[in-house]
Amino acid sequence: MIIAPSFSSAIANTATKATSCFVYGTLMSPEVLETLLGRVPTTIPKAILQHHSRHPVRGRVYPGVIPTPGSTAAVGVAPTTINTVEGVLLLGIEPLEMICLDYFEDEGVDYTRSNVQVTVPHVHQDGQPKNEIMSDYGEYSKEGTIETNAYIWALGASEL
Repeated sequence: MIIAPSFSSAIANTATKATSCFVYGTLMSPEVLETLLGRVPTTIPKAILQHHSRHPVRGRVYPGVIPTPGSTAAVGVAPTTINTVEGVLLLGIEPLEMICLDYFEDEGVDYTRSNVQVTVPHVHQDGQPKNEIMSDYGEYSKEGTIETNAYIWALGASEL
């Protein structure tokens, strides 16, 4: 069996540690996650991505997120008062599952997987403080933020 070089190098370059991913559209659906990953990961609802805005993608049934003006990556984006995106933080995403999500999101074409910081609510889950759960999946701060992955729209505001 021959594996395409780009796919085999993607597998070789993935970390062996589970990670997290902020999602804000189709991937918020448990049915979609079950179909893609064969399971529904642990989730934290009401996660907030600051300095970004969600928009419908023209001619498609899913949204895209772009940086808002004033953020470091907001080039050619019209001013807006909407600068936060609410979504879900997926926890415990295994490296091969991230590759599956990359494929689903057309990473590198429509979207770019980027490192972002999201704010999570301060609540307890199963009697365990959220920050103890989060420390297993990324860098968590006492302010309630975590560094995670997110799929950011790559084709520019003109396509939204």
